[in-house]
Amino acid sequence: MEEERTVSKRQLEIHLEKLKILQTPKLGLEQYPVSSDVAAELLYMAGFEHRDLRGQTIDLGTGTGRLAIGAAMMKSMKVVGVDIDETAIALARENAVAAGVQVEWLVSDIDEVEGKYDTVIMNPPYGTRSPHLDVRFLERAFELAPVSYSIHKSSTRKFLKSFIAKRNRKVDGLRSMRLNIPHLFPFHHKKWESVQIDLYRIAS
Repeated sequence: MEEERTVSKRQLEIHLEKLKILQTPKLGLEQYPVSSDVAAELLYMAGFEHRDLRGQTIDLGTGTGRLAIGAAMMKSMKVVGVDIDETAIALARENAVAAGVQVEWLVSDIDEVEGKYDTVIMNPPYGTRSPHLDVRFLERAFELAPVSYSIHKSSTRKFLKSFIAKRNRKVDGLRSMRLNIPHLFPFHHKKWESVQIDLYRIAS
């Protein structure tokens, strides 16, 4: 219903663009920031196309909190942001204060997270530096909530669809976009690196 709308997709994108990202990310953790346009698309897919951000939402591998903060802006009842990196969480706390929203931040490995949630949102590692780390995040998401929204490289689509089906889950929403990653690592030779990615809605 129209009255439930809090911000437009464009307004959300503008707000998320203002949030700080790590200037010295850890390559081993694959700390690639989700761009504000991709974050806004995922959140609108979850929040307005499927009404999945009304209850308790958890962001696995939250980094500096862009997805978690966006979910809070969209009036999710409770939002938890989890990351193993204390530096990222410290910056996420600053970002939440600047955005004027409440998020519960947790420094933790995803395997240590307890509880049940309505929805998982995440921009997990793509598994390029640590093989199958993306799959580990998906498995944990399936344990925590009946619905997951996740971002992955388009090149892994066939493998991931097969993996998801074997876990008795179904992909009932998939959208392709280009993710622009700023020059953060020495092997980046351009100001921006562009990667073709897929946004998934995965349900039980």
